[in-house]
Amino acid sequence: MPSYCPFCGTQAPDDARFCMKCGRERPVAPAAPPQPAAPPPPSGAPGVEPPAVPAYMTRPAAPPPGYAPVPAGPSPAGIFFGRVMRGDWAGSLKAAVWPTGLIIGLAVALAIPDYGQGDDVVVGWSDRLRIALAMLLQAFGGGFEVRAVVPGGGGGYGGASPYGDTYGDFDPGGQSQTTLSLIPLTVTVLWIGALVLGARGVRRQGGGLDAAVRISVVATAAVLVLGLYAQPEIESYSLHSSPVLAALGALALALVTTCAVLQRDVAAAWLARRPGAQSFVRATGTAVRALGAVLLLCGLIGYLTYATLDDVNGTALLMALPLLPNIALMVLSVSWGGSVEYDARGQADIIGSGMDHGSFGLGELSDAANDWALVGALAAGLVCALIVGLLAGRRSADRREQVTAGGLFLLGFLALTAMSGLSAEFSGNVADIGGSGTLDVSPSVADALLFGLLWVGGAVLVAPYLARMTGGGGPGGGSPAYPAPPSPYGPPNPGPHIPGPYTPAPGPYTPAPGPYTPAPGQNPAPGPYAPGPGPAPHTPPARSTAAEAGVPEAAAPAAEPPTSTLHAPYAPAPDPAPAQPPAPRRRRAVLVWGATLTAALVLGGGATAGTLALMDRHDDDPGTSENGKGKGSDRATAAQDRTSEAPSEEAPSTEASATTDPAELVFPDGYSVIADTAGFSFALPDNWERQGEKNHQVTYAAAPGDTALLKVGVIADAPYTSYENFKALEKTAAANQRNYQQIQLSANTFQGRPGARWEYTYEDKSGQTVHAIDQSYIAEDGTEYAVYVTERDVDWVAAREVFDTALSTWMLNDVD
Repeated sequence: MPSYCPFCGTQAPDDARFCMKCGRERPVAPAAPPQPAAPPPPSGAPGVEPPAVPAYMTRPAAPPPGYAPVPAGPSPAGIFFGRVMRGDWAGSLKAAVWPTGLIIGLAVALAIPDYGQGDDVVVGWSDRLRIALAMLLQAFGGGFEVRAVVPGGGGGYGGASPYGDTYGDFDPGGQSQTTLSLIPLTVTVLWIGALVLGARGVRRQGGGLDAAVRISVVATAAVLVLGLYAQPEIESYSLHSSPVLAALGALALALVTTCAVLQRDVAAAWLARRPGAQSFVRATGTAVRALGAVLLLCGLIGYLTYATLDDVNGTALLMALPLLPNIALMVLSVSWGGSVEYDARGQADIIGSGMDHGSFGLGELSDAANDWALVGALAAGLVCALIVGLLAGRRSADRREQVTAGGLFLLGFLALTAMSGLSAEFSGNVADIGGSGTLDVSPSVADALLFGLLWVGGAVLVAPYLARMTGGGGPGGGSPAYPAPPSPYGPPNPGPHIPGPYTPAPGPYTPAPGPYTPAPGQNPAPGPYAPGPGPAPHTPPARSTAAEAGVPEAAAPAAEPPTSTLHAPYAPAPDPAPAQPPAPRRRRAVLVWGATLTAALVLGGGATAGTLALMDRHDDDPGTSENGKGKGSDRATAAQDRTSEAPSEEAPSTEASATTDPAELVFPDGYSVIADTAGFSFALPDNWERQGEKNHQVTYAAAPGDTALLKVGVIADAPYTSYENFKALEKTAAANQRNYQQIQLSANTFQGRPGARWEYTYEDKSGQTVHAIDQSYIAEDGTEYAVYVTERDVDWVAAREVFDTALSTWMLNDVD
């Protein structure tokens, strides 16, 4: 038996005195005491050997500590499925009740009518329920196959004829098989929606990926049970619903849906580090929303048109409800110039074969109804294209994302078009005569591709203009539903995290999360943070600009701005929700849509030219901007002249102090002093109002949505200087802003306190130059105040007057 060194654990022969590895002398085991001799067996008795000890009762010698083999642990897959099996099945069952109950409820509703059977009911309510279930389960890939077996005999003379069993037998028997393929897309959409509701309830309880598997398994099992039940036999007919195929389709849909809901936060964190993937996901969401809105509109049009047809009763309308998306896709195809094709083919052993092929498009619609029906169809197609372009323009961050959203919309439209048709096959034989036939009714995929490219391409082309028409002008021509170029007053686009003064990060100038951190759903405005060439640490008072001199400048009207947030951290933030348009813009949007629809009804397909004309007329009047600019330029020149003439050391400051009486302030005509509850006051134009306060920032503008706006931010106990703040934030701006041009970035003194001034321009994604300026300083109590003004560069002179007047009349108030 091998032995081991007690010092190093190396195995050595039993007779070795020294260890061959560590060289130490091995202790000699003490000799066992001699055992007394066993008494001799009694004479005459045979010797009996003691019984052998079984091997399983012996304990093998244990290896030295630290050298025993480590037992293999369970695999990651085993651990995961262990969590699945040990998880909360009751909660998963509750989540699966939603989609299962939906299917049962729809089947019950479809089974209520007797479908014209009258008093002689052949198909009872329970059989109708099972037939309805078989129809609905096609939404997941199930089948609908009817088989009939009719035995012979029972007619004429039957077997009593002396000429044989078949003489005079008018019912020789036969068999037939009919297969119907029709995907009720309404059921698919509603089932997914019900599953999302159930999964969201589980997510609120902390469910993860294992919960998604449990919910999917339970929902799939329910579909399988319903599919097995949905196979009735009525007299000589039997219905087969392919329950296994339906269960597999339901399992795939359930896994994708539940994983997307329960892993949403994980996916958001993953996408935040990958801007390209995040842009693709946003474009996918835009395409899905556009597709849903378009199909909803076309489904409503198709359903109302179907309801007005002759011989359409309540039962027919009820049966059409599960097929609303299918009807919508046919309406959209025809409205965009495509066609719905039908193809019927038949073959019989005696009469031969035949076929009928045709299509229904705009020409057939005009012949079947009238020219107004044609104009209405074109108007519906135009509105659908405008919806696609409007959503792409308002929800996309740039042109690339708009094109991606349009392409994904087209792919989804083609895929659904290919699945929306009806197909039926029949085969059977009677005696020795057989026959078969097929019927296909579906929109033309080739036409959908051709006309879809034209309409969707045109919609994406005019997307930025549509966004501006409806008051959604932002970066890239879209709404600030997604982050605009980064600024000190809003979160940047998703990208690598760079510590900023308002972002928790190690460093002497990195405080805890500041009050300017935007909440989810808020959008940043253009910000001024990019590096500039070596600013001077301190600027003498004599070099103060017109902003500190308080010289008035002309006010100018402004258009809608990108929504912004003052001094936000440059850290990845969750995708904000689409901003709600202000009330005045809604009225304007309604007028634009009304004008568009009217033009579509009159001109049909040529209404696009009228829409472009409306967009051209919507552009700002250049004469107004030039007049404002000229007027403001005179005032700005005078202010700069007066500032330059003042001595550098003894020049009287035009900045108001904290103790200045508001009655002693001097400001241009048309301005008045406002006192904010946040603890400050200054003069603003009379038509400017407080728009709201959020995340410790107060916004002022002439009207909601104007591009000319002033924001005041307040951060208590700022652990940095204003200049350090700007220098830290400009690094991120330099990497994210397009055509950034720094005008100045320097430390200064404001009302005797250390501060900094930052002025810059950049080009937004719609191609317009934006001008912004920010004055920040640290008050005596350690609170940082920042006054930020932004406006399009063509109207900057008036905005600069607002900025200069605000600084020259700035005061701090005592607010408890």
